[in-house]
Amino acid sequence: MKKLFILIMAVIFTACNSPVEQVGAGFFAAQPGEKYITGSDDVTDVWVNYIDAHNNRDLEAIMSLNSDSISITGPDGAKTVGKQAHNNFLKVWFEASEPKWEIYWAMPYKAVSKDESWVIAGHWVDLIEEGKEVRKAQMIDARIVDGLVDLFYVYQLDVPNTEDTQ
Repeated sequence: MKKLFILIMAVIFTACNSPVEQVGAGFFAAQPGEKYITGSDDVTDVWVNYIDAHNNRDLEAIMSLNSDSISITGPDGAKTVGKQAHNNFLKVWFEASEPKWEIYWAMPYKAVSKDESWVIAGHWVDLIEEGKEVRKAQMIDARIVDGLVDLFYVYQLDVPNTEDTQ
């Protein structure tokens, strides 16, 4: 009886520790066969800290959260590559446009086969354009590597001024 009990316990223990295959969902045309699962909120925390540093105009904090090879594709398709180029861009843009972000949703996700961590987040952005304050809706898709922002894409929608819609 004792041997049977040990055998049953061994089978149960082994069954409970068997690896679970991560199936994932979705697709990305540039990486056929890749699937995605929900990621860690640690990735979301990196993004929240990154946006906070932008709102505080803290270039040192922003650069400390950038990978050395940071690559950014803006809403117009323009690319900024490298910390120094990003730093130079932000100095000019912060002065001219005074952008302020408010994150209204975020979702971390992970590529199953490539083991890449990403966050996709929606933001309201208030800024100055041609002397007027405007609001934009931005969705940003960012890859986070070793706790650093490595790459992101900005998709943007102009939000109509309520005065213009009446």
